[in-house]
Amino acid sequence: MSTSSTGPATSFDRDATEHEVVEWARSLKELIRSGQDEAEERGHYSTEVHERMQELGLNHLLTPRRFGGLEVSLKTWLRVVIEISAADPGSGWCYCLGHSHNIQAAALWPESVQREAFAAPEGYFRSSHSLSPAGTARKVEGGYELTGVSRYQSGSPFSTHAIVFVTVEGETDAEGRPRTAQVLLPRSAYTPLDDWGQGRVLGMRASGSNSVAFERALVPAEHLVPATWAGEIDPAETGAALHGNPMYVGSVQAFLGAELAAVTVGAARAALDEWEELSRVRKAPLPPFALRDHDPASQRLFGEASIKADAAEAILMQVADTIAEWSEAFVLRGAPLTRGMDTRLNGLTLEAGRLAAEAVDLLFQSAGSSEARPGRRMERYARDIMMYRTHAAAQYGVWMQGIGATILGVQRSAFDMPDAVPASAGVPADAAGTRA
Repeated sequence: MSTSSTGPATSFDRDATEHEVVEWARSLKELIRSGQDEAEERGHYSTEVHERMQELGLNHLLTPRRFGGLEVSLKTWLRVVIEISAADPGSGWCYCLGHSHNIQAAALWPESVQREAFAAPEGYFRSSHSLSPAGTARKVEGGYELTGVSRYQSGSPFSTHAIVFVTVEGETDAEGRPRTAQVLLPRSAYTPLDDWGQGRVLGMRASGSNSVAFERALVPAEHLVPATWAGEIDPAETGAALHGNPMYVGSVQAFLGAELAAVTVGAARAALDEWEELSRVRKAPLPPFALRDHDPASQRLFGEASIKADAAEAILMQVADTIAEWSEAFVLRGAPLTRGMDTRLNGLTLEAGRLAAEAVDLLFQSAGSSEARPGRRMERYARDIMMYRTHAAAQYGVWMQGIGATILGVQRSAFDMPDAVPASAGVPADAAGTRA
């Protein structure tokens, strides 16, 4: 598996407007789309694409300004992910899940760790991440020694770091349970494994979701931090205070859900592009056999798919605005930012993902059996959507059950056990709603 070191960061426009930033991503469409087949075989987009992203500044969008980044809004970030995913969903996933953890790194790790990480010799910071248990940490002289293998570290081919989740041997938390921690590993401390691409999975083959292995990797103690939720730690102890931006207050499930859904919206845009192109040359299956762009039934189907994609994108923009509003209210005014609030807001990202996936389904099913052959773009987009649906964060029915239980007051959130609160206690509307 190839990786790239591009040296110091190039001189991109740090005064660019957020509209211009989205245009940077849109300008890569033909370059990324023309390399879809090779990206699937390779397991990630090309070094040429990566270097072009670096030249434009796309590897610095969520990097704090104090470390040379652009610090764009979540809304702009999601629009960029949609644009790259519209060129190729797998490449969009690789880019998104590689760069998005800038927020987490800037929110949760001490300033000394951040300063070192964001000064990576590659000229940018990029970290894959997985919260699945991946190994163990053992306290030794000079810090902790880690051993394990962390799977599905999406975006790892061009990573400078990896965030892995471990159990700390011989230590307990404040409640007496075995201590767990997420650890920021520099590139020298782990090895990406050659276990992605080459048809090893059904879809998202270009997502760079390789496993990473680490054996007796020594890191300082400050590289281990708890997997805390935004709203459950004093904002003065987070990156919100360090960087003067509530965006860096910590992690919420709705942000992860929005990222994944943004890739599906991009997939829907890609499928719409392909279906429209086919409609100019393919005839309807029934008399009078008009070209599909002039066939009423086909027009209706294309319209429905288009509106599903539009609705999904609109939902994500609302989610981004709400996360920003809640984070600001929490940091500046001490307003609540609870798991119950996050649970319900995450439901909107699931609905966005479902709408976008349904758009791809409609287009794939009507494109004709010739488009189901390997190597056809529509076939690729259908596989990518199927892969999205297998993700734990995209299990619609399971999450909706937890959301319902939260709204009814049976549990505090989808992430808590049902007996966390008495059934009669209820959850205040402002704590479970989707608005601050």
